[in-house]
Amino acid sequence: MVWFVKKKLSGELSPAMENEQALMTHEFPAAGPVQKPAEPTPVREAPLFIKVDRYKEMLSYFGALKNDIETLKQLGSVLNSAQEMFMETNRALGATLDKTNKIIETLDAEMGRPQGLNIDLELEAKRAEMKVSLNELKAQLEKLKSEVKAISS
Repeated sequence: MVWFVKKKLSGELSPAMENEQALMTHEFPAAGPVQKPAEPTPVREAPLFIKVDRYKEMLSYFGALKNDIETLKQLGSVLNSAQEMFMETNRALGATLDKTNKIIETLDAEMGRPQGLNIDLELEAKRAEMKVSLNELKAQLEKLKSEVKAISS
């Protein structure tokens, strides 16, 4: 390291030259093995120039994606409203069934029956037949659902 400093007329060294001489005469401790700095990982940078056609194509893709997202949002809101309508209908159906059942129980309790009449046995037999038919229909419905699922897959 060289410093360009004018010598003073008196023959003394300037402070900058004294520092340089002190550094030259100073012994530094021996350094260990030289370690190479780790190589930086390559960073993928965006290209400086891209083709205009490719840029327009990418913009159209982004526009299509935005439209798809908006459509999905609208479908979600439609689905939510359909679920709400289903729940309201289900509640109304349950309330109607409860009212009808209470009316039937009230009428059944108010009506007098002759002791020799076995209406309950006939009703139980019909109910049993209906339950069997209902179970068969449920099995057929599940079978049809599985066939539709297999066809759509």
